[in-house]
Amino acid sequence: MNNTFQHRLNEELLYSERKRALILLIIFVIAMCFRTADYLLTDADQTMMPKTFSGIWLFPLTVIFFELISYLYISKMIRDKRTKIPKYKRFVNTAIEISLPSLVIMVVARQYPSFDILQSPAVMIYFIFIILSTLRLDIVLSLFCGSIASLSYVLISIFIYNHFNSVDGARVFILFFSGIASGLVAKQIRGSINNSLKEAEKRQKVENLFGQQISMEVAEKILENDGKIESRRMNVAIMFIDIRNFTNFAVGKNPEEIVRYQNAFFKIVLDTVTKHNGIVHQFLGDGCMVTFGAPIDLKNPSQNAVFASIILLKAIQDAVKNGDIEETKIGIGIHTGEVVTGNIGNAERQQYSITGSVVILASRIEQLNKQFGSQLLVSEDVMQSISQADLDATSFGSVALKGWHKPISIYKLV
Repeated sequence: MNNTFQHRLNEELLYSERKRALILLIIFVIAMCFRTADYLLTDADQTMMPKTFSGIWLFPLTVIFFELISYLYISKMIRDKRTKIPKYKRFVNTAIEISLPSLVIMVVARQYPSFDILQSPAVMIYFIFIILSTLRLDIVLSLFCGSIASLSYVLISIFIYNHFNSVDGARVFILFFSGIASGLVAKQIRGSINNSLKEAEKRQKVENLFGQQISMEVAEKILENDGKIESRRMNVAIMFIDIRNFTNFAVGKNPEEIVRYQNAFFKIVLDTVTKHNGIVHQFLGDGCMVTFGAPIDLKNPSQNAVFASIILLKAIQDAVKNGDIEETKIGIGIHTGEVVTGNIGNAERQQYSITGSVVILASRIEQLNKQFGSQLLVSEDVMQSISQADLDATSFGSVALKGWHKPISIYKLV
């Protein structure tokens, strides 16, 4: 069992232990309130239970005090990010809890020899501890709890009240097998938690592996749909980024140096576009394609794309000044419109794809940066989609694009 899985399982066990202590606290606070009300509203000769401190408040107060300490201790462990209670402490805690009713029975028996508390409903308190031992999620602890309860009943019955009849035998049998039943339920619950955590961990591994090859957003979308992403129309903004003179840069450098540079450059790109809900859809060696608005819808993908571009240019400039990357110039082209998104391929191999003229035009617009000596060019469609208050845009009018049947209005932002 790996460390991550064990850590998460221990966390679940700790929260379950705290929940059990809280439930016991609530139960016995309510019980004490009822006993107090009974003490105030009825006379001593109208009830079987003697109205003394030990008869009314000793047991609930003792349990409340003990469970409060347990609750605070577990809460402190959670705050301190300690997730494992030593096994022996859990057994000691169980032994103390299940022994508390026995101790109170013996105290009352000594004070009132004529009153057989084993024949009163007070014995049912054992069952509260046995049932809630299920939340310990440990079959051995539940069996231990049932065994201690049944053994305590036998000893008190024989040595305190000098009797052990068929009714006592039946109660001992029920106490013991209640422990077995609770243990089996605890085992079942723990098994379900184990399976859930394993599935969650497996899913996380798959997402991480997917996320290394494609964007995490696309990976999550694929997993949500059991590997299927149906084709649909979406309004997106496509950004193409190109590193200027990358071929000249690579001349004379070994592959490791080129990879180091690419990793540093693309990290800046990823960090920047991710903050604006962009997704790097393809790495192209000397550039990349970024999508805004697919597979996750955005209210205004063009706005996100433009803001991300301006911040990216500044981030690269700062990285060069700081010596994080070598001198780098880039060109960015952005176009917006409807595309078809979804998986393409066959049953053996599929790829999440974004298809449409928007992709082609964004790529062509980026290539115009070389012609105009610019760094950031956008189409008229993009300009009409965004707030232009803080932008210093220069119009180049209608420009012919390579391979496109009609000119497109182009604007320079940087």
